[in-house]
Amino acid sequence: MSITARLTAALDTIADVQPMVASPLPQGAVFVGSGDSLSSALLATSYGHRAMSSGDITWMGALPAATDAVVGISHSGTSGATVQALRIARAAGARVAAITSNPDSPLAAEADELQLVPSLGIDEEIPVGGHLMLGLGVAAVCGQDTTGAARQLAKVLSDVDASVEEAIGQLPGAAPTGISVLTLPDLRGAGDFFMLKLIEATGVSVRTVALEESGHVDYFIGPQPHVVLQLIGGAGQQRFDRLQQALEHAGQTVLQIQIGSADGLLRELSGAVFASLFAGGAAKRWGRPPFRGGAVNMDASHIKLDGWAVSTPDK
Repeated sequence: MSITARLTAALDTIADVQPMVASPLPQGAVFVGSGDSLSSALLATSYGHRAMSSGDITWMGALPAATDAVVGISHSGTSGATVQALRIARAAGARVAAITSNPDSPLAAEADELQLVPSLGIDEEIPVGGHLMLGLGVAAVCGQDTTGAARQLAKVLSDVDASVEEAIGQLPGAAPTGISVLTLPDLRGAGDFFMLKLIEATGVSVRTVALEESGHVDYFIGPQPHVVLQLIGGAGQQRFDRLQQALEHAGQTVLQIQIGSADGLLRELSGAVFASLFAGGAAKRWGRPPFRGGAVNMDASHIKLDGWAVSTPDK
């Protein structure tokens, strides 16, 4: 069974994410996470909130200005910087909430309010399931009705395999020296997730770029093999097209990737699934084993908290 089929089957049967945060968050609440969980946090920006790396709070030792609420995100609930960020928020008198699958985790213990999400429980080489569930948790905390959302996402994924295969077929035969992922705000979370999964799968340096900024600086890249992924949602097609011409003229390989017909959260999450599948396919095409085939030290000791093991894929 393909990874898409396993994801679809799990999404069709998983329990709904039920909102557990009683009252609405104040506008401009700060959602924090690290790794995949930061991609999940970015989804909150479409609801009028802010998102940042949990380390930005932890290692600065302070909250950003005008912060009345902080929401920590971690599938395992043991990401050290995220737990520490909630401790700083609590000490500053902010409202503190957490989104996790682990009610017995250090992250859950630090939160006044807890939004639990289920785990899809499937085997994945390039993980995406944890991010999907955390994304639904973010939507629930932000006040969106998530009833049936997992099943709706399963329907959106019905044709993703063919789209991914088509995109992989447009990649160069050898790995580039770098990859740029271009987005508008409707796919910013998916763009961040693309970056993470491509790094995990291929080991190539990847950056995310706001669409317009690529037109101001990216044509300086080279001459060297460089791939540009344009993630296209519901807006900006004309600008994507114009910048594709400019970057191709500079010798870069530009792929336009249309992310589904769904809007909002479902578009972002279907884009994340595309990212996982595409990254795995790119790694195979370029002969680069995901996570370097075991050559990378995966103990993640540098992000552990107080002796707790960290689940690397879900951080």
